[in-house]
Amino acid sequence: MNMPTSEQLEQFARVLGDLLRTARKERGWTRKQMRAEMGADDEDELSLQTLATYELGTRRISVERLVELCAVLKQRPDELLLRATTLAFGSDHDGRVKVDLSALAHTTDPRLQPLQRWATVRARQCPVGRTPVEELDAHALTALAGIAGSPMYDLVQALRELQGA
Repeated sequence: MNMPTSEQLEQFARVLGDLLRTARKERGWTRKQMRAEMGADDEDELSLQTLATYELGTRRISVERLVELCAVLKQRPDELLLRATTLAFGSDHDGRVKVDLSALAHTTDPRLQPLQRWATVRARQCPVGRTPVEELDAHALTALAGIAGSPMYDLVQALRELQGA
């Protein structure tokens, strides 16, 4: 692995935060409830704002704190870090994912169906005779994950499966 760029490190922090937020929401917890599950009280160093900044990826998180959060969320830290690393530093040159817009427009995968209309419009904008393929960077993937209503990691996995189908 090459030395990560500052953009990749920022993306890594955002992805890691997104994965933590998703795990918390899957448990049906608010940040306040999660904090209580950790045994934190109002005078503890872990504020709700701190949790929010971890989830937004705007504050660096120590390894020790990550392990604590993973324990309360019943997540394996190594798996969480692997998912975040794969997304931020991806094996697809610089974390980009190529998407066949025609395949996406006609997919039956429920994870990708919210993106069908976007894919149809983008495919129609492609010049005649050119294969409608879109190369998505981290910013585009983040936006599409919001549209799809899924964590970015899940979206990338679904897009990679579509590409391999």
